[in-house]
Parts: sequence; structure tokens; C-alpha cells
Amino acid sequence: MRRLNFSLPGIHCLLEVTRESPQAREREIRTEFRRHNIVFDGPYDDWRSAMADSAGYDAPVILAKAVEATRAVVQGRASYERDTVIFKERSYSHPLLAWLLYVASRSDRRLRVVDFGGALGSSYFQHRSKLVHLAELKWCVVEQPHFADAGRTEFEDGVLSFSQSLEEAIDLVNPHIVLLSGVLQYLEYPHEYLESLLSKGVKFILVDRTSARFDVAEVPFVQHVPERIYRASYPVWFLNANELQDHFARHGYEVLDSFQPAGTFGIATPPPLQELKRWGIGVTPAQGQYEWSYSGWFLERREI
Repeated sequence: MRRLNFSLPGIHCLLEVTRESPQAREREIRTEFRRHNIVFDGPYDDWRSAMADSAGYDAPVILAKAVEATRAVVQGRASYERDTVIFKERSYSHPLLAWLLYVASRSDRRLRVVDFGGALGSSYFQHRSKLVHLAELKWCVVEQPHFADAGRTEFEDGVLSFSQSLEEAIDLVNPHIVLLSGVLQYLEYPHEYLESLLSKGVKFILVDRTSARFDVAEVPFVQHVPERIYRASYPVWFLNANELQDHFARHGYEVLDSFQPAGTFGIATPPPLQELKRWGIGVTPAQGQYEWSYSGWFLERREI
């Protein structure tokens, strides 16, 4: 690449001349994009194929980062954490908080939550300041064994507890509501887990931050986490929203609210590639990179 500087009255210009091909530039942009953004490879024929091409969700680095981030929140060095990323400024998921408070208002200002797939208490720590006024608050996180063990060791207290089993947590807490936030898509058998939960008859269920849409077939991908968070990859489903709603109705649950949580699950095409297209340079389709909004539902079980 050569750089040429030239000046005219009132104008200074820098001109770059390169022999780099558009294809090479495209590859460079994609590589840099993957270093800083969530990307997806696929689709795959089945979950096992996606698992074979990924490191898995139980990679040690994930737990280590989650413990470090949660410590920062507990010690007051961060406001909250999400997916091991710490945030200094206070923020809330307004649909989540609104429906939790609604459930408490229906339960004599008491709120007992089973948080399935809740890491080390991410949602609890993010929203607890708006729930401490309640007459009762219990929050039990259901997680993988190594997460649950770490949670019990460092973060369990009189309000927050941890369990390795959904059945155990429900028996222990007798919840008013079960929270599924960003978890169904990471289960090998999401429909079986959902059926099992719905059959237990918990009065309220909140399905939040779920990768589901009405207009696509269900298919697995491999999600790659950007290096700025941690180096990891794991299988993930892009679920079909119609199938999820069929489960709800079959078990007597009414959808009181369907909403789109903040944020997106991925990005379709690296923005710099759009600039190449603007200049008339051909760009191949962005394989495995999709713009995917989250879906959410608040459910109440009808009296039978």
C-alpha cells in the first residue's frame, strides 16, 4: 500500500493506493469482525454435529470469568454483569422487572423465583435493589453442577441459593414464577425441558431473551464468542416461536404478554462490508451471520 499526501488551498488530502484485492479485503474485514462480535457458523444438520465443531458451554474459562464478574458486582465494583461482561451503569430489563413485581402483587408482596440457567445470579443481582422491599424474596438459580457449586461456595445467602436440578429447586422454593432467560436455545433438547417444566404447573413462567422467530424452521448453529469476552464456542438453537407457543397452550398457559427484549442475538453482515458494497465491490453472502432479535413471553397457567 502506498500513501500519497497532497495539498490544495484550504484542502489537505491523504490518498491510499493498494494492490489488495476486494476478496482479500473482505476476508480481512470478516476476520476482524469475528474478533469483536458474536457470530454463528452453520446451519448444521443436527445438534451433535454442532457440538463436535464447538468447545462446549462447560469450558473452564466461562466459569472463571463468571466468578470474577460476579465478585465485582457483589463487592460494588460493578452495577451488574451479563454473560461475564460487567456494566458500571445501572440498567434494568423492564419487561422482566415489571412482570416480577406483578407476580409479587398477586402473591401478597412475596416473590419466590426459580431462575433456570441463571449463571451465578445475573438477573438477581441486576434487579435486587427493586425487589428488596417485598415481604419475602427467595431466588434459586438452577445451573450446571460446576456453576451451582461455585455459587454455593461464594454467593449463596439467605435470599440467593443454587441448585443443579429444576425439580429440586421447585421442591425447595415452591416458586411463584420460573424464569427462563437466555437458556432454552442452549439446551440439546429444549422442547423436552420446556414440556417437563410446564407439566409441573407453576402459576407463572417468564421466557426471556430467547432466540425464537415465527418465520424460520428450527435449526442448530455454532455460536462463537468474541475474544474481548472470552474464547469459547458452543451449539445453539434458532428456535421456532410457533412450536414454543404450542407447548404453552397444550399445558394450559395463557400468553399475557409477548415482547422483544433489548439487544440482538447476532448481526447479519459486518458493517464495513456494507461500505464495500456501496462502492460497487461484490461481497459474498455472510454465511452464519444473522441479525436475530430476542423473543419473550409472560405466561399464566389457567385454572382448570
